[in-house]
Amino acid sequence: NLLYRATYTVMLSYYPNTKDHRKNLIFYEVSLILVRFRSGKSTMTTNRLTTSLIPCCTCGAIITPNPSNQCTACLATIDISSIVQRGPGGQDLVIHQCRQCRRYDRNGDGRHFMLLDPESPDMMATLLKQIPALSGKGQQHMRQSGVEALHLLDSLFIWTEPNSMRMRLMLTLKADINEAPRTVSIQQRVKVEFKVQWRQCNDCIKESRSRTWQAILQLRQKTDGGGRRGLLIMELAIARNAEMRKHILQVQTKKSGFDFYFASLDKARHFAQFLAKAAPMRIKTSQTMVSEDRRNNTANVKHTISCDMVPLCRDDLIVVEKQAKGVGRLTGRLCLVLKTSSVLHLVDASPVRDSDLTHCMTDLHADNYWKGGEKSFRIFLPSKRLVRFVVLDVEMCCEDERERYRSSASSDDSRQLFKGTRSGVSKYALADIEVARESDFGSNDETFRCVTHLGNLLSVGDTVMGYDLASAVFSSEAEWTIENSFTSSFVIPDVVLVRKVKGTNADGEPYATTDDGHKQKGKVKAKSSASKKRDRRLKKEEEKQRKLEKAAARMGLGSNENIYRDEDDEDEGFLAAAQMEKEQFERELELDEDLAEDLEIVERELAQVAEEEEDGHSGKGNLAVGEENLPLDER
Repeated sequence: NLLYRATYTVMLSYYPNTKDHRKNLIFYEVSLILVRFRSGKSTMTTNRLTTSLIPCCTCGAIITPNPSNQCTACLATIDISSIVQRGPGGQDLVIHQCRQCRRYDRNGDGRHFMLLDPESPDMMATLLKQIPALSGKGQQHMRQSGVEALHLLDSLFIWTEPNSMRMRLMLTLKADINEAPRTVSIQQRVKVEFKVQWRQCNDCIKESRSRTWQAILQLRQKTDGGGRRGLLIMELAIARNAEMRKHILQVQTKKSGFDFYFASLDKARHFAQFLAKAAPMRIKTSQTMVSEDRRNNTANVKHTISCDMVPLCRDDLIVVEKQAKGVGRLTGRLCLVLKTSSVLHLVDASPVRDSDLTHCMTDLHADNYWKGGEKSFRIFLPSKRLVRFVVLDVEMCCEDERERYRSSASSDDSRQLFKGTRSGVSKYALADIEVARESDFGSNDETFRCVTHLGNLLSVGDTVMGYDLASAVFSSEAEWTIENSFTSSFVIPDVVLVRKVKGTNADGEPYATTDDGHKQKGKVKAKSSASKKRDRRLKKEEEKQRKLEKAAARMGLGSNENIYRDEDDEDEGFLAAAQMEKEQFERELELDEDLAEDLEIVERELAQVAEEEEDGHSGKGNLAVGEENLPLDER
């Protein structure tokens, strides 16, 4: 007992901060040694007191305890590099690059190629996605190696020769190794090498192949005056949607439209549905058998989709015949094309003063237009005949609008106009407006009064575009229309107001027409020399091809698409007129807020339709890939 007390006193002096359970354990060990010493068993050494060192479970070396109970040399035998350097299917790691455009395959599936700079962060992210162990695709091989999870801590590029077709990375990885009943984490640095292999992208494939189309879409708008304002709207819609342009193999320009070529029928139909949201049109599909194989019961079939746009454009003044259908109460009257989308929005050009505005507006669908015949809806005056007027007086027709006008006029000197959906004012309202020609200021005092739907858009002093029917010279056909096409209650107005424009400067008029370009071309006379004639012909061909390329560039097709001109088009003034009309349309777009707003609405609708169609195609898959080889029974 005295020996035990002495031992305990010494232990407390050497271990004053040791916890109670540790003290009890050491006291128990010392007591056991003393008991064995008293019994004569003195073979026990002080090695039992070294509890901070253990032998390695693999090689037996004395080590500090760790979760794996293994030494550093044994832990290093776990090879993480064999897991990380393993590509899909156990092969080498490969990244594909297009030889022609030098773009890299982003996802490894050959569908999305992107231009990447060497040793850039985007290049690093693309390479790391190609490693199956890091992207979660090599889980089975990792579990077989005893690795439960891999964590990327750091990555950097290792310099290689530019022409070596190799890319090397140094990765710092942390691996969780499953050592039952616990998990051990180790950290290693691994070198990874990628092989760069050539693979042609889809865009370069479409550019290199020729005459492999299976469907053609013919877009046409045939107008009497040869205007292209409707086609310009379609060009803007195509230019703002890159998703729809990627399936076009080539485009061929025509005098009254365009021809688009596609690799399959479903892509052409998808594009036709896209165009039908921007303008009303009639769509017909036909097919022609190019060749057949009766032994294998297959045939090579070419499909043609004809899209005929309604030959009516925004701001056109049209005549609705008495027998026309689908326009409600607007039969036998002059109507104004308010705007175009999937349908034509029409408004009465000369509404009755006390009528309801809802009865003065209607929608004309493409089916009703083509069923009723083109003679039921004829252009009375095109938009190029618009004249600038200045508003002198505004009197609202509706009693509620007049009360609101009086209240706003009494509170302040300005009347509240429509300035968006949040202004609390409807966009259109009937009003009796007094106007005068802008060109008559300073020369005469002639004024005109008319009833228009622009009551909430116009105020005194504004400039408005309209048709001057009082001084217009009509053709014999127009005079016959005035006598026979209108109802007995309809009275032709002196002025038809169309829309409000910005500014009062006549130089900025969007509809100013000129024939300078034609006159300049008319002044050039043919030379008698054959060589000069040939040079002049070559210059004309180059000028025409350049104009056609500009038309395709406006649609966003660029120089990568195959652009061809129409060999049957020999009209030299057509391209100059088309370019002039395009410039006029751009000026009109800058001055007209309503037109810009309508284009934005159409763009949002087209983007939504494109997303829905893309989701539908991704769900169904590419069912029409082999449609060019249809069996004769199905054909």
